[in-house]
Amino acid sequence: MAEHLAEMAGALVRIRDGVPEVLTDPQIRFCPLRRDLYGIHEESRETVEKVIRSHIMDLGMYSSQRVLELAEDPVSFGASEILMDGMAEGLVDAAVVVCDGAGTAIVTRPDVLQAVGAHMTGLIKTEPIKAIQDGLEQRGCILIDRHATIDQIRGFVAALDAGFERVAVTLAGSMSSDARDLRAIGARAGRSPLILAVHTTGIGRDEAAALADTCDIIWSCASRAVREVAGERAMLQIGVSIPVFAMTQEGKRLVLNRALHFRGKLVIHRSSLPYLHADRQPSPLI
Repeated sequence: MAEHLAEMAGALVRIRDGVPEVLTDPQIRFCPLRRDLYGIHEESRETVEKVIRSHIMDLGMYSSQRVLELAEDPVSFGASEILMDGMAEGLVDAAVVVCDGAGTAIVTRPDVLQAVGAHMTGLIKTEPIKAIQDGLEQRGCILIDRHATIDQIRGFVAALDAGFERVAVTLAGSMSSDARDLRAIGARAGRSPLILAVHTTGIGRDEAAALADTCDIIWSCASRAVREVAGERAMLQIGVSIPVFAMTQEGKRLVLNRALHFRGKLVIHRSSLPYLHADRQPSPLI
């Protein structure tokens, strides 16, 4: 019996023994990414539950049937897609990510990374699922423990101890203090992490500024603060509905590498940032 807590569209969701229960109303009424992925035009508790159930049914998430290898890339410039291509190109040796049933994991295979992250939402807490933990370890992953602990700093230290040099770490936007700690640990070890801030909806301007100071790539999600604070300081933006901001040369390289591997058509042009289409943003921005 395992229980997990996650956020989706700003709603808190509990998944217990494979059964989702939406505990709060979504804070987001409309998300262009979720419309494109899932056909949702207005968010509700029912739409959130439907998507979680589809993740359980199609990918085995939050269960012993979890898919742990995936080739498809549903999001044009999602974190797992950018890291997957970066890993395939040799720009990333290992990625410290969070997986349901396993907690913090160090992943070294692009297809495993994509399976873990392609549809991952804001995982807050998770409990151990032995089949997921065993499956990840069989695929070369390192777990920080068998208790499904979520601790990205411990994950980064474990990756350095394992000998990896180009280590990427994903962090929730609310964990800006962890980003500063990662920078400090990396400086002492002579190994600067690639820090990717995801799940930023609802963070304040101070947190957005801290992320802009410390992160290589920041996803804007439905965050007004990230658009206003980080967007103005970014070196590069990809996407106009859910802008992704590269804050450093290293982040820019990862994003452009994804553009190199992206199979669709793109337009790239010079602009002041952030570059936004007012009628194509999530609603509301919070």
